[in-house]
This record gives sequence, structure tokens and C-alpha cells, in this order.
Amino acid sequence: NKSTNNMALTDDSTTSSTNSGGLASTLTALNSASSNIKNAWDKSGGSQALSSIQSSLPQGTRDYIADAQNKVFNRKNLRSPTVFFGFGEEKPFYLERVPSLVTERVKHNLSFFYLNYALLTTLLFCLTLLISPSAIIGIGLLGFAWMAVIRATSEGSVQVKGETNFGV
Repeated sequence: NKSTNNMALTDDSTTSSTNSGGLASTLTALNSASSNIKNAWDKSGGSQALSSIQSSLPQGTRDYIADAQNKVFNRKNLRSPTVFFGFGEEKPFYLERVPSLVTERVKHNLSFFYLNYALLTTLLFCLTLLISPSAIIGIGLLGFAWMAVIRATSEGSVQVKGETNFGV
């Protein structure tokens, strides 16, 4: 019986060290992947192209973008996971029954948690791109479509089925 207890302790410690090893190898793989991505970005000249694009923007546009970034992506608007997931609250996910109260609650939650929603959406988007290569192709095609629309409407109007439509 005593040897059985020792065996159980040995198995638990082995499992614990195996889990720690798995976590360490996962973190090492993530670190390696991030450094590979950074190296590829540096070799591609992406940072030079980005700084070239930024320097070609008019100063008013740069100021507008900086002001918008400071307002929208302000760190104080990022809610903690405890608040975001409702840990410790009596009824964190209570559903209202009255439509007007549901609308009011949705508006409040969108304005209060918008940065958390944006961060979660970005995380899921990046994971989708990593998991599904066809998503990368779809995003590329969508980018080309937007570029075509922007070029077609750059003069303020566009012809669709022979009719000229003016920008709104």
C-alpha cells in the first residue's frame, strides 16, 4: 500500500513536470515565431515603406490620426477581464426581457467595452488568419476590391449600369 502511494506521488510529479515542459515548449515556439515574423518584417522593408507612407501624409492628417488614436485607443478604456467577463457579480449576464431595456444595455455595453470588443475581434481575426490560409486570400481579394472602389470613386462619381451616381 505504501509503494502504491509513492507511485501515485511519482506519477503526479511527472505529470506536473510534463505540463510545465509543455508550457515552456509552447512559449519557446511562440517566441521563436514572433522573432521570425519580426525578422521577415525587417527584411521585407515594411518599416521603411510604412514610415515613407506616414511621412507623405499632410501634417493635418497626421495630427487628426494621432488625436483619434489618443481618444479611441486610450488604455484607460480597456476594461479588466474581471469586469469584462463579470467575475464576482451577482448577475453578470442577466438578459433583459423588455426590448427598450435590451437596446439601452447593448448601447451602454458597446460604449463601455468597445476597446475590449476590438481587442477580442483583432485576436480572433489574427487566429483565423493563422489557422486558415484561405482567409488570407479572401482578405487580399477584399483589399483589392476596396482599392478598385476607391479608385473608381476618386473623382466623386461612378457609373453603374450606364447611370452616373454621385458621392453622398
